[in-house]
Amino acid sequence: MKTTYTFTFALLLVFFHVTGNTKPINPLWRTGQIRFWNKLVLEGDLAYNWSAEMVSFRQSDGRMQTYSANQVAEFSWFDQEQNKRRNFVSLARPLDNERSSQRFFEVCIDGPLTVIRRFRKPRGPFKHAFSHPDHSSDQPTFAQDTDRFDYFVFDAGRLLALNNFHADIYKPLMTTYHKELRQYILTHNINDRALSGRLLLIGRYNSMVQYDPKTASNKDLSGAND
Repeated sequence: MKTTYTFTFALLLVFFHVTGNTKPINPLWRTGQIRFWNKLVLEGDLAYNWSAEMVSFRQSDGRMQTYSANQVAEFSWFDQEQNKRRNFVSLARPLDNERSSQRFFEVCIDGPLTVIRRFRKPRGPFKHAFSHPDHSSDQPTFAQDTDRFDYFVFDAGRLLALNNFHADIYKPLMTTYHKELRQYILTHNINDRALSGRLLLIGRYNSMVQYDPKTASNKDLSGAND
């Protein structure tokens, strides 16, 4: 018992030393565009905080304004590190059977099956320290760490978790191309139990649907917030 207490105390000391000496991450500003629910569009410097779920807009005179998903329909910027345009949309996420709230999601794959993601907030006794907004501003290393995020397929207004890929996504939505997808898995040695493999399969499915529109499960997100 004494050993357990000693170990726990030592672990707490290490934790508070690390978190106490961790410097806040300064926002990384990129040139982009915000579109509000009232159709107003602003162009300028943007920064996004994953934990706070707020997008900041910096004006030319240095003044800043911060907006939530209740105010902004979508925003985007070109990411030099990833060499692609990154798009974020505001979607309603159910809280229970009667309530929902607007949340920002990043669009990872846009198409008949659209893949989106949001920050996975830590759980447990130290969750507030690890998910504090000071440490969750969008940065290259943060954005590319897939373990920090929950991934979903957005289909007909539903959020289908990629954690339940085979039961909720593959079987009900993708089996039209089962034979072609199984061959794709074998040819490219894809692990469809891993996130990266599931994303590849969805991307492949979307490519095939583009040549056969009648099989599409869902339109892309381009008109979701119109």
